[in-house]
Amino acid sequence: MKVLYGALPRSSGSVTLDGREVVTRSPQDGLANGIVYISEDRKRDGLVLGMSVKENMSLTALRYFSRAGGSLKHKDEQQAVSDFIRLFNVKTPSMEQAIGLLSGGNQQKVAIARGLMTRPKVLILDEPTRGVDVGAKKEIYQLINQFKADGLSIILVSSEMPEVLGMSDRIIVMHEGHLGGEFTREQATQEVLMAAAVGKLNRVNQE
Repeated sequence: MKVLYGALPRSSGSVTLDGREVVTRSPQDGLANGIVYISEDRKRDGLVLGMSVKENMSLTALRYFSRAGGSLKHKDEQQAVSDFIRLFNVKTPSMEQAIGLLSGGNQQKVAIARGLMTRPKVLILDEPTRGVDVGAKKEIYQLINQFKADGLSIILVSSEMPEVLGMSDRIIVMHEGHLGGEFTREQATQEVLMAAAVGKLNRVNQE
C-alpha cells in the first residue's frame, strides 16, 4: 500500500486511476494524485504527538488554507478542523489539545480526518481499528460506510476476519507477497479467505 502512495519505491507494475496511469515516487506525488495512506502505526507514521489536534488534522491540507503570499487563513483552517471534529465525534476539550493526550480511538479518528481533509479520490486505511476500543471501532466503521456511500474509493487493509467480511465489497487476499485470491462479498467466507491466505485455495475448491 505504501508503494501506491509513493512512500516506497515501485519495482514493477503500474497504477491507473480514473483511466490514466499515475506515477507516485513520493508521498507528495500520492497526495497530488488524490491518493492518501493512513498508516497502521499512527504514533510513528501518522501523527505528531507533541502537536495539537488542529495542527495534526490540517498538516497535509495547508494548501487549502493558504493565501497567495503563503500566509494561512486561520479562520478557514479552524472552521474545517471544527467541522471534522464534530463529524468524527472526536472527544477533545479543545482543538488546541496536544494529540498525544487523546485516547487511541480519538487519535485514529484525527489521523483519518487528516487524510480526508486533503480531499482524496482514494483513501488507503491500513489496519484502521487496531488498538482502539469497541465504541471507537464502531464509529470508524460508520464513517467508512458513509464516505463509501459518498463515492470515495477506500482500500481497507485488515488482518481481522470479521472486519474484512463485514466491510468489503471486493476482497483481495495476499499470500507471501503475491495474489492469493480475489472474491466478491458473496463469494467470501472465512474458510475460503483463510485457505487463500495460506496458499491452499485450490485444495478447498476441489473439496
